[in-house]
Amino acid sequence: MKCKNILTALMCLIPVLASAGVREELMALESAKASPVTTLNPAASPVVLPPSLMQLPDGRRANMKDYAVVLFMQAHCQYSAKFDPLLKGWADEHNIRVYPYTLDGGGDGSYPNPLVPRKTDPASPIADEIVTFFGNGLPIATPTAFVVNVNTLKAYPLTQGMMEIPTLENRWASLIQADMDNVDPNALPPLPASAQVTPK
Repeated sequence: MKCKNILTALMCLIPVLASAGVREELMALESAKASPVTTLNPAASPVVLPPSLMQLPDGRRANMKDYAVVLFMQAHCQYSAKFDPLLKGWADEHNIRVYPYTLDGGGDGSYPNPLVPRKTDPASPIADEIVTFFGNGLPIATPTAFVVNVNTLKAYPLTQGMMEIPTLENRWASLIQADMDNVDPNALPPLPASAQVTPK
């Protein structure tokens, strides 16, 4: 009986402990918002930005917590197998969330448990996420990645096929600037062509 009471008490504490962790995380986010941002002075020593802030080419700073990458990959795609570790390393370095979706039901070493696109309408021939991201005419192929503003849910095509990190970083910065300037994603130039893709 005593073990049962202890187990019941512990079960009751789990939601409290979980909400305490969430509360602490939210408080940390709020305090980061309130802290002053140091301006850059070229004559002074370089300013080290917090990992969630990224300096853009035009001098503005973007909070990477406002953005995420939606990645479409396949377990059997040789190009996903090469690109995904590069993307994961870069995203981890800059505290950028990546939401991987699998087109063939499998994961890889970088994203072993990807999300599976879902259909809210069982009669629909294509899953909702596929329509949302590829509905503008972009071929359904992997790897394909999009920049998403998590507040507005605007999506910008980041890459389709293999892309080296310096090129990806430049494109990322230009897409973040476009988003900050409220540029329509359809008004952007098309993605650079790449033959290193696996069609769905």
